[in-house]
Amino acid sequence: MRFIHFKWLILTVIISMLSACASTSKHIFDPVVLPPNQKWIMVDNVPIVYTDEGHGDTILILSTYPLRTESWNGLTSLLSKDFRVIIAEPPWLMEPGAMKGDFSSEHILQLYRSFIRKLGITEAHVLGVGEGGGLAVAFGHHFPEHIKTATSINGFEGVTWSDESKAMLDLIYSTEEDGIMKMINTSSLRYRQEMPSGEDMKQSLRMPEKKEQVKAVHDRQDYFKQDITSLYITAMIEYIHFPVMIIRSEKDSILPEKYTEWSHNRIRGVRYEFIPNAGHFAFLDQPEKTAELIREFIQKDHPHPVHTLSSISGIR
Repeated sequence: MRFIHFKWLILTVIISMLSACASTSKHIFDPVVLPPNQKWIMVDNVPIVYTDEGHGDTILILSTYPLRTESWNGLTSLLSKDFRVIIAEPPWLMEPGAMKGDFSSEHILQLYRSFIRKLGITEAHVLGVGEGGGLAVAFGHHFPEHIKTATSINGFEGVTWSDESKAMLDLIYSTEEDGIMKMINTSSLRYRQEMPSGEDMKQSLRMPEKKEQVKAVHDRQDYFKQDITSLYITAMIEYIHFPVMIIRSEKDSILPEKYTEWSHNRIRGVRYEFIPNAGHFAFLDQPEKTAELIREFIQKDHPHPVHTLSSISGIR
């Protein structure tokens, strides 16, 4: 009987070891290969890759797929002269398995909140472009205690479901290299005029290299589609009580102007700015003008927001 028990014990140990090896083999995030300027931190068992430059009030940039922190260099080099600029890459792409199947905006926003708390940051000016712009607005709605201002650069906070939004998501969430290149070409006048080499593009973009990453892109797309169809962000617009700036580009071929106008007309006290000769990624085409608008907006003496019950309802 003891021999049988011993055999079962050995078998259990072997199965556990094999399971551990299988689990380890699924990890795709390797901090060793990160560039020297990038840092990483474990937040709720999910690795977040980020950069941290400058001193002063904190600007938190919610970068979106497929942009890497390097994509923002032109803007951050200008802003970091006056502010502490932190750029967080999409946490769901680093180690998709750590998301445990939850690629919802609520989960991502919770990770960003835990991220700044872990860095000891109490309040931040939050900004993003496209999806990131919408998330910046949603971050302020859910966590008003952590928001100073939100800036949405051609953001998706006002997008509702339509054939146009479907085409927009199909373009933005491409996972093949030629699709990603097309998306960047469509998003930036600068890259439309002079596309960088494939190698240079890989240095500034987070190309999905593993099947788990490709699946994560598609999973996030499905959740974001739910956000749009369920009016996840648009329903918050009426209850925003913190300073918001919307930056709109003259030649944005991705975001139809009607969506930006929708947000502009419904966010109380919103500041609306227009950048000529810029595509969807205005910070790539006009970094100086974008930095100037952000700096001026942040340094303005904003009244302290009054948080009502309706403005703080949501995830906790």
